[in-house]
Amino acid sequence: MAIRRAMAVVVALVVSATFAASGIAAQQAPKPDNKKRSKAEQEEIQTLVKLVDGVMTGTTPAPSDITMTLEPYFMKSQEQRTFVPFVLTVNNAPKTDAALYVRVVNPAAQPDPKAKKVEYPWDDIHFVPAAQLAGDPVKLSRVFMATAGTYDVYIAMKERLSEKAPKNAVPKMGVLKTKVTVPDYYNGELATSTILVADKVNMLSAPIGPEEARERPFVFGMQELLPAPDMEFKKSEELSIFFQVYNAGLDSAGKPNLTLEYEFHKQEGSGEKFFNKTTPQAVNASVLPPQFDPAKFPVPGGITVPLASFTDGSYRLNVKITDKANNNKVLSQDIKFTVKG
Repeated sequence: MAIRRAMAVVVALVVSATFAASGIAAQQAPKPDNKKRSKAEQEEIQTLVKLVDGVMTGTTPAPSDITMTLEPYFMKSQEQRTFVPFVLTVNNAPKTDAALYVRVVNPAAQPDPKAKKVEYPWDDIHFVPAAQLAGDPVKLSRVFMATAGTYDVYIAMKERLSEKAPKNAVPKMGVLKTKVTVPDYYNGELATSTILVADKVNMLSAPIGPEEARERPFVFGMQELLPAPDMEFKKSEELSIFFQVYNAGLDSAGKPNLTLEYEFHKQEGSGEKFFNKTTPQAVNASVLPPQFDPAKFPVPGGITVPLASFTDGSYRLNVKITDKANNNKVLSQDIKFTVKG
């Protein structure tokens, strides 16, 4: 029997209405930090910039007191660059304030030898208060912007020592270097953002500003979707997913005409068995807000499904998108998760 959950449709339509009403086309482009900084902060920035310079050229070994991993998400922005919010998992983070530096490098680009300063696709600084570094590991959300392509992403973190620290005290530091391939959402092909599996959805009482958006990149309109820390869920929880559909065809009314289907399969031995599915969602002129402009707004999709009826085990959720206004073109993606306890 299909999972007939009204919430599944409600989530998609509420998100759609939120995007239209809030005036958000795709994600608004954040801007790197350009605040006037104190002398102490400027010194921290210079230290991190020089550290990453040295790691890039191979003249400085990457410190490993602090270790980090990065999980990127990809979404279309209002400009010809992709919005890349990411979750940074930090192990052995300092228990004091810290400085965090993000640099995105195009390894294929040749620097201009006459330029006084090397320009990168993205570089940004964050000063992280100790309150955000409690626990181990620590998870921080940040963002960068880039055009389609493969990049080297460097992230450096440095403990900020207090003025009372001994003169010979050595701050904790760490540098992560990882490759990130940014998809092309501007080629006209049917595509989706990264499918975000949400741990929690918070409703905001007021919009956030550009500065705060650099540290809360998973805010969409008046909602903040916090990514799940892992893909293991309890039966008492719900599975909530959110995504955006890009470059959908348009019908005679100038609106998208999509069918979104969600089908669950359970792993059984070396294979899998059909488990359940939701009622298909129709996203078309009859359900989209009248002010929905396909040239500005991405088509949102998503479901929230309670897991009480799921037995313990491993599952695959298949998300199937059929573009009826584009010769029934189909796009399919999978999400794997586990239900336990």
